[in-house]
Amino acid sequence: MKIAGSLRALALASAAAVALVGCSDTNISSPGAPAPVPTPTPTPTPTPTPTATIDLVPTAGCPTGTTEELFDAVAADGFSSVSVCTLGSATGGELTADVTIPANTHVAIQGPVFVGQDGGTSATLTIEAGAVLFGASSTGTANATDDYIVVTRGSQIVVNGTEAAPVRMTARAAVNDEETGSSIIAAGTNAQWGGLVINGFAPINDCADATATGGTAACEKSGEGASGFFGGGDPADDSGVLNYLIVEYAGARLTNDDELNGIAFQGVGSGTDVDYVQVHNNLDDGIEWFGGTVDAKHVVITGAGDDSLDWTDGWQGRLQFAAVRSTVPTSGDPRGIEGDNQRPNDAQPFSSPTISNFTLVGTTGNQQGMLLRRGTQGVFVNGVITDFATGIDVDDQQTFDGFTNGDLVVESILVDSPEPFATDGDGVPAFSASVVARDNSLVDLFFPGSAEASITPTQVAAADQAFFGANIGYIGAFGPTEDVDNSWANFALPGTLFDEPVVECPTGTASAGNITVAATNETKLLCQIDGTNAITTDLRLTNGDNIVYELVNPVFIGVDRGADPAAPLAGSASATLTIDAGVTVVSEGNDDYLVVARGSRILSNGTAANPVVFTAKGVLDGTITTDSTTKGIWGGLVINGRAPINDCADATAVGGTVDCEKSGEGASGFFGGATSDDDSGQLFYTRVEYAGVRLTNTDELNGIAFQGVGSGTDVSYVQVYNNLDDCFEFFGGTVSADHVVALGCGDDSLDWTDGWQGSLQYAIVYPGEGDMSGDPRGIEGDNQRPNDLQPVSTPRLSNFTIINSGDVAVDAGAVLRRGMAGTISNGIIVGFDDGIDVDDQATIDNITNGTLELRSIFLDNVNNFRNDSDNPPAPVAGDNIVEGTNTLSGFTFRAGRPGVVPGANEAAVPAYDVTGIGTLSATTYVGAVEDANDTWFRGWTVDEDGNVTN
Repeated sequence: MKIAGSLRALALASAAAVALVGCSDTNISSPGAPAPVPTPTPTPTPTPTPTATIDLVPTAGCPTGTTEELFDAVAADGFSSVSVCTLGSATGGELTADVTIPANTHVAIQGPVFVGQDGGTSATLTIEAGAVLFGASSTGTANATDDYIVVTRGSQIVVNGTEAAPVRMTARAAVNDEETGSSIIAAGTNAQWGGLVINGFAPINDCADATATGGTAACEKSGEGASGFFGGGDPADDSGVLNYLIVEYAGARLTNDDELNGIAFQGVGSGTDVDYVQVHNNLDDGIEWFGGTVDAKHVVITGAGDDSLDWTDGWQGRLQFAAVRSTVPTSGDPRGIEGDNQRPNDAQPFSSPTISNFTLVGTTGNQQGMLLRRGTQGVFVNGVITDFATGIDVDDQQTFDGFTNGDLVVESILVDSPEPFATDGDGVPAFSASVVARDNSLVDLFFPGSAEASITPTQVAAADQAFFGANIGYIGAFGPTEDVDNSWANFALPGTLFDEPVVECPTGTASAGNITVAATNETKLLCQIDGTNAITTDLRLTNGDNIVYELVNPVFIGVDRGADPAAPLAGSASATLTIDAGVTVVSEGNDDYLVVARGSRILSNGTAANPVVFTAKGVLDGTITTDSTTKGIWGGLVINGRAPINDCADATAVGGTVDCEKSGEGASGFFGGATSDDDSGQLFYTRVEYAGVRLTNTDELNGIAFQGVGSGTDVSYVQVYNNLDDCFEFFGGTVSADHVVALGCGDDSLDWTDGWQGSLQYAIVYPGEGDMSGDPRGIEGDNQRPNDLQPVSTPRLSNFTIINSGDVAVDAGAVLRRGMAGTISNGIIVGFDDGIDVDDQATIDNITNGTLELRSIFLDNVNNFRNDSDNPPAPVAGDNIVEGTNTLSGFTFRAGRPGVVPGANEAAVPAYDVTGIGTLSATTYVGAVEDANDTWFRGWTVDEDGNVTN
């Protein structure tokens, strides 16, 4: 390929063999008597052939079956002239002999090009790696796109692309841009040529002959866009191979029922191999299956104007690994998936595909992520649907009947849409618990995070496991070890499925120059979030590889919506702060902190490999020298919710009602209400470092303060490191948490009050050293004063390990007081002067009456129970409170202190069965860690010196 300085001076010579059927009026004269030789006429000067700007003809000439053509420039539209080998002609054509397009060759498609003749001569079109076929027209339109390829029944197309050199079928405009540097193609360009149609002999259920039986050879149908007949009675029909193929900028919408898709599989059989295919910016559907049995794997659909994946007419194939990004929907009803059987809805054979591992990402203008209707059956499992107006919609009684009788299976799908399930006249099926409406935690829009990992994958039927695998390990199109630089979709067009990194401050932030990360000497853009005014529109912090974000002043996400979601406060506003994996947020001083107001949300979507980190600016840039005692450089994180609390600012209010709310410490705003399942977002793989403010003894900023936060909020894999005050404090609410690490805090590591009723499982605690409060504890568990305030603090704890740091200021391992109830179980407390201290008569009464349970705890402390005047009841044998010498070993967060891996003495403690208690899961061991192979706490946390663990 080259841009020609000048084309050949002589006329173009066409030497192609006639594989493309055409006509000829060439005459050959018969021999006769010799004629006199005439006087020669002077040879006129030949008129030179016009020079082409783009010369795409191979040096060796055009491949057999193609002809060399010159397409004129269209200067007004930015098109240069192009000389290129061509399939077809102005009126189209038929390939009646095999044609091979060599690797890295450009070929134009002119008119409808039919590979073979339906019912006549068959042919095979083979296209080698790196070849580019493009629609010859420079005037493609939505309703008159004349350049397309049709593979007829009995013929084949063989696409032999590779990951590094996929075959592309594209538009002349795209080739013009690539060869000359023009900019004809825009983000939403489509309908520049027709697309690819493949017709086969496999069964369909929509018969042109109304007397024919679906699925038989007599049942055939004429394809859309005048693409010929398809269908038959051969499920194993073989139409060839599509490996590493990209179809771009195609499609036509002739009428609402007559369209050209990016790829149309029309009655295509299971003998056809389809693997690694992308359709980009098609005017109509990305891929549509019209009956047939063809399977596909590794499919990417981007920018479809209508449905990205569509089927009808009885498709019975399989699809695994499908990634959809709908960015430019243009039809009246664009969807991620539109799945039909037919009209009538009981036409046979039923559409019944099996689809696993799909991710559908929509945008404004889309309708349903997945619409299943008109009697379609099938199995749809292990998917993620996000950013469509509606997640899943099931329509028509026949479809519901399939759902009821098991012919339609929908399992293991995460739905993140404003309306997760369509509430229309058809109703909502009784989806299983594995179909979950919740926030996604996708990394770079497609790669699974903690939310996705929380859904157990569904395995397909044994008969399909040869295709899908015997052990599907995750939901969504991509696995947990893939990312934008290393995934099966590496072959796709750059910037179409995954965003190209943009190093600029996102809307809602402002550039403050650069910051140098001292640990790596990397220079990154610094984007500030100014808290002068509350953030009242959604804000996303992304591209942590190149950008650091800074909180300036107290930053409030949203304006407090009040205690009652049904009666929001005047002037209030909600917003969502989304923080992508790998993002670092810094703050400079005690007046810089983050507050999520009631009715707003934070989505901190870190991963084990790329946690979200809140830290001190001076630590990041090296202007502050740190050691294991450094604390209190900036404020911290506060989340306010509308869940019940028991300490009411209005003394006449009843705890747990919308009238009971409270002003948070550190001027962090009001919290509390009556919405137990209130949702303040999610914290996944998130670290909060060097924070905390101690304004007074009763007015402090903690590492993370959960203030009236509801159970709809997810908290998993979170560390607070070297906070000046408490690491974690729960002020009422119902939020639960798991896999938490509290290290180096100056006051209590785990603290609750005000009626907290959540669960906590898998917690590691090492208190701080240096700059400690007057009574730092591993756990400080309160109800309130007076001790009988309702709702009572009733936390459920299981699997915790609390190891003293050795600082002389540290108080007890766990203080339980002020009337709290709950379950404290399956724990290890080691190295304190006092292991457990139970205070106040109301707390003791709760032990006596069984509303406060202490079960299966290993204790190795100077005094395992504090001997004071409260005199709680002694444990009984069935409680399994075991006193002994610890045998902890393995990894430790603090040098010289015991590790977190239990030994023989800890393993000898029978575990307490917590089944049915809060959100706790039953385990067979005490402590936060099962054994040396259990390393959930490593790789995303830091140790006592602030170094990332490994």
